[in-house]
Amino acid sequence: MMDETTIGSQAANTGRLTAKDFIFCAVFGVLIFFITMAFAMICSFDYRLCWGAHALSSLISGMAWMYVVQRVPKRGAIVVMGAIMAIFGSVMGMFWTGPAGIFIGCLAAELILGDPKKRTKGKLLTSFPTFIFLFWLGHISLVYMIGKDAYVAQCVQAGMALEFSQNMVGFMYSPAMVAMGLATIICATLGGFIGTKVFAKHFKQIGM
Repeated sequence: MMDETTIGSQAANTGRLTAKDFIFCAVFGVLIFFITMAFAMICSFDYRLCWGAHALSSLISGMAWMYVVQRVPKRGAIVVMGAIMAIFGSVMGMFWTGPAGIFIGCLAAELILGDPKKRTKGKLLTSFPTFIFLFWLGHISLVYMIGKDAYVAQCVQAGMALEFSQNMVGFMYSPAMVAMGLATIICATLGGFIGTKVFAKHFKQIGM
């Protein structure tokens, strides 16, 4: 049985990213983004669930994340995927802290994963919740940066109802947001674990 410190030592093609790799990362980056946004739309029916979209979506998007890690075990793949998601988020009208959270999250995940030939199961399972949590943190941080009134005004300008915006922002200043952050980390960890199990056969081929 291979030692956990050498989980990625059998990974092939760990050199430079190819055009095919860029396309692959772009497709799955957009997929992860849309999974998150789909859950955001579902959760938007209740202001108390709005910031739970990242947690719930990660139970599914974790599979896509682990598939990318398995199919493109190269330095920079996750950063490329993050850059594409961040650009896509900006084009879709997301407030700037959201795309920033996406990119910083992917950069942090890339640093955690490190050398493709020295990746461990622990690094894989840490990378995804790190990304999701920083994505979530980027999303919520704007309200704390600009204040309640300014954030509500931006939400209304974006087409959200005034009362809903006020309730949502009020919820963000409640202790429940701490629980929401913990739920985001826990769900993302579970989503990543599910991803490794779904693609267990593929990971075994690269030494896991």
